[in-house]
Order: sequence, then C-alpha cells, then structure tokens
Amino acid sequence: MGEREFVFCMALMTAMAALGIDLILPAFASMRPAFGLADDSTRLSLAVTFFFFGSGMGNLIFGPLADALGRKPVLLGSLALYAASALSAALSTSLAMLLASRFMWGLAAAGPRSLAQAIVRDRFAGNAMARVMALIQAVFFLTPVAAPLIGKVLVEVGSWRWVMGFGVCTATAAALWSVRLPETLPPDRRRSLRPATILGGFRSVMANRVTLGYALTLTFGFGAFLPFLGSTELVFETVFDRADWFVPYFMVMGLMLVVATLGASRILRTVSADRFALFMGSAMVAGAGLMLAVAAAGGGRPPIGLWLVAFSLTVGCHGAYFPICYSLALEPMGDMAGTAAATIGFFNMMVGATLASFVDRAIDDTITPIAVGYLGYGSIALLCLLWARSGRAAAPVGPAV
Repeated sequence: MGEREFVFCMALMTAMAALGIDLILPAFASMRPAFGLADDSTRLSLAVTFFFFGSGMGNLIFGPLADALGRKPVLLGSLALYAASALSAALSTSLAMLLASRFMWGLAAAGPRSLAQAIVRDRFAGNAMARVMALIQAVFFLTPVAAPLIGKVLVEVGSWRWVMGFGVCTATAAALWSVRLPETLPPDRRRSLRPATILGGFRSVMANRVTLGYALTLTFGFGAFLPFLGSTELVFETVFDRADWFVPYFMVMGLMLVVATLGASRILRTVSADRFALFMGSAMVAGAGLMLAVAAAGGGRPPIGLWLVAFSLTVGCHGAYFPICYSLALEPMGDMAGTAAATIGFFNMMVGATLASFVDRAIDDTITPIAVGYLGYGSIALLCLLWARSGRAAAPVGPAV
C-alpha cells in the first residue's frame, strides 16, 4: 500500500466514529416523532452522548488487544462489531434500544479509530508523524461535508432507519479495504494480555508527563467541540430559526477544516509541531473570547452571520492543532502506541463527553452556553498544553522504538 492510499485508508478508519455521528444528525427531526418526543426535545442528543461513552469504553478494550494480538486482526474484529451495532440501531423499536445500540456502535467505532493512530505511530515519528496525522485529519474532515448530505438524502428517500443501516455498508467497505494493510506490529514486539501487564501499560502512559499533558489538552478541547456536533442542529432551528441552514453550514465547515489541516501539514515542514500547536491553541482561545463577546453583545441571540464567522474561526483553529496534539501525545510511546491511543481515546470520549453534556444541557434559546463552554474548556486545554510542552523541553522525545 503506497503512502497516498495509506493516508486515505487511515482517514476512513479514523472517520468511522465521525460517520456514526454526522450521518444521523439530519435524521433527528424525523426520529423525534418515531420515539414519541416533542419537536423541540433535546433527548435525541443522548444518541450522540451514548455513542461517545461507548467509544470511550471501547478504547480500553481495543488498545491493549492491538498491542498483544497485532493491529490487523483487532481492526477487522472491531469493524464486524460496528456493522452489527449499526444494524441493531436501524431495527430499534424504542429509545432505550436505540441508545443501547448506539453505545455498542460507539464501542466498536473505537477500534478503527485507535488502531489507525497506533498504525501511524508504528510507521512514523517526529514532525513526519505530525504531518501524516494532519493529512489524515484533512481527509477525515471531508466527513462533515459528505455525511450530513448522505444522511439527508437517505431520510428523504427512505427513513431514519436507512441512515442507521448505512453504517453496515461503511463497515463492510472498510473491512474489505483493510485487508490490504500490512501488519505493523511484529510478534516479537507484542505485549502480554495478562492483567498486570495491561495495567502496567496504562500506568506508564499516565506517568508520562508529555503524553498525559497532551491527552488532557485533547480532552478539554473535545469537551468544547462536542456541543457543536450534538446541539448545532437545535441551535439553527430554535435560536436562529434557520433549520434549512444546518446541512449547508456543516458542509462548508468541513471544507474549512480540510483547508486548515492541509495548511498545517505544509507549515509543519518548516515549523516544529510543538510550536505550531501552541500558536493554534492560543488562537483558538482568542477566537472563543470573540465568540463570547459576540454572544454577549447580541443578548445570546446575535446576528447569525456574525456568530457563524466567530464560531467558524474558532473551530478552524481547533481543527488545525487537534491532530498535531495527537501526534505529540503518541510520540513517546513506541510499541505501546495501542495502549496510549486507547488511553487518550478514553479521556476524550468519557471525560470530553461528560464536559460537553454540561454545555448541552445549558442550551435553551441562546448560544451563550456554547461560547462560555468553548472559552472555559479551551483555556484549560491551553494550560494543559503548556504543561506538556514544558515536560517535553525537560525530557526531549527520542525516535520511535
């Protein structure tokens, strides 16, 4: 598999989790009456939250398995579970069944996502790894462009059940493509599945200041970003009365993130990854401050154009430094990349989803909670980045093991 095909394949694996979310967002309006919910109910956002909780738990399973059994068999097993969970969601007859299916779907989605990161770490190190991560993320960001449109078409042609069933198709396609991937973790570098070894691996990850610091940066950043996924549809509909703007904006935002990450990949040819991450993290916090100022000036309901400019700039900066922080977090881990990716994914999904839930619940008829959440969580993320960066300076990271 050549480098270009490798990047696209890893992008699809990374996007499996996002596909499980972005596809269903346009279906919320038709799902509410199907489950006896009011038109302005926010309970369907639980379908996103449960997915993230499942994904967080899945990381703790698939990461150690990948370090012990190799990357490829664990990847194929997670894709099989992904397809089965998507089918269960499509056949749901109650909200409880849907949420249970979404939890399992998220659990399965953790496999291809964490495995892709571990495979990249197996093959690259340093700024080269950061550039590849940025390229993968650029392709990944095409998901918000295509997925809502696909979801909208499936709802109009069929029903919301077709949207859920589409997950079976994507998992099958990903499994067929992944057969071409080489195994990147040879048997002599694999770890034991004994509980003591697994726990020791998690402790090693948590004890590494650089990895932990960047993991916390990603977690708080994720907590700021998730309300964009779970509540944007409701904000467009109830705050701005522009429900028909949701899918077009989601697509434009995806293209903006593609441009941002491609630009980051080029910049990383001349600028170190840690310096670039610091600059973009600072820019994200500045953008969040602008968001809050716009929200406050408009009494929580500012002109939609002004809000979208401030919001898009903030999310664009976030998208540019997100994959760089991932590569910096994984760099010290060597052969424990699976366990490290699992730990980072667990923090992102479990803690990040919990942080985001406070913002989601605070949203009523204004966008102020989104701005407050982005500024608060983004500022904490920047402090964690500075802490990780100082640890990196004190103990420079060596080459891949």
